[in-house]
Amino acid sequence: MNLRDLEYFYQLAKSKSYTGTAQHFKVSQPTISYAIKRLEKELDCDLVIKDPSHRTAELTLQGDIFQSHVEDVLLQIKTAVNEVHQSLNPMTTVGFPPIICNYILTELLEQNENLEPFSQVKAIRGGSNSLMMKLLDGQIDFSLLGSLAPLKNDQLVIRQLFKKDFYVVLSKNHPLAKQKELSFQDILFEKFILLDEHNIHLTAFNQLNHRYHDQASVLFKIDDVSVIKQMVAENMGISLLSDIALASDSDQLVKIPLAKEDSITFYVSYAHSKHAVLSDETEKLIDLIEKVS
Repeated sequence: MNLRDLEYFYQLAKSKSYTGTAQHFKVSQPTISYAIKRLEKELDCDLVIKDPSHRTAELTLQGDIFQSHVEDVLLQIKTAVNEVHQSLNPMTTVGFPPIICNYILTELLEQNENLEPFSQVKAIRGGSNSLMMKLLDGQIDFSLLGSLAPLKNDQLVIRQLFKKDFYVVLSKNHPLAKQKELSFQDILFEKFILLDEHNIHLTAFNQLNHRYHDQASVLFKIDDVSVIKQMVAENMGISLLSDIALASDSDQLVKIPLAKEDSITFYVSYAHSKHAVLSDETEKLIDLIEKVS
C-alpha cells in the first residue's frame, strides 16, 4: 500500500473535494482519482461514493472505517520520522511563546527555582498559533500554548497550567485611564496597537470586534509586546493584553478590566503528541513549569 495514496485519501476525506486535494498537493486531479482507485482495488471495495462529476467526495461506510485508521497510521509514521530525527539530534525542541515564557521564568525566579531545565532544550520562540501548527506538524516536540478556551485536540496530550484575564491597556495620560472597567463599546473608536497574527491576542481582539460589527480599527500590529507597551505608554493608541504580559513595574501604563459582557480569559497550557516518548529533559522541564500552575 502506497504511503502517498494514503495521504491523498486522508486529505480527500477531510476536504471532500478532488480539486481541493489536488491543489493541496500541487498535483493533477486525475492523480488523486488514480490513487483512490488503487486503494479501492487493494481493499476490494468502494471507499468514495461514485460521482462522475467529481464535484464532491463523500465516503462510503468502508471509507469512513478506513479513514479513521489512516489518520492514526499517518500520525504514527510522522512520529516515527520525528523520533529518528531526534535520535540524530537528541536535543528536544520546545515551543516558547515569549509572553508566556517570560511570565513563567519570572514566577520561577521569584520562587528561587533552578532554571537549568530550560537550558537543556532547544527553544523555538513564536506565537501560540504558529507553535500549535508546528507541534501538529511534528516540527517541535513540546510547547507552551495560549488559547481563549481550554485546548482540545485528539492528536495531543494537553494539560492546562493556569488562566488569566485580558485587560484594556492605556497610557496613564489617556482620558479613560481612571475608569474602573471598560466595555469594548467604550473603546470602539480608539486606535488599537496589537500583537500580530501569530498570537492568540489578535484572535481575542477579533472576537470582540466581530460582536460590534468590526467597527474597531487597528493602527499597528507587531510580534513584540515591549514595542506595543512603549507605543501605548506614549499615548499613540491602546492595546488588549493578557495579564501575564503586564509587568507590575510599568508605571506609565494602566490596565483596566473589561466589562463582564466582554470579558475574555487567556488559558495557558502545555502540549505534546500523544505518541511522543518524552525525554528526561522534557520531563524535568514539565516538573518545573508545573510549579507555576
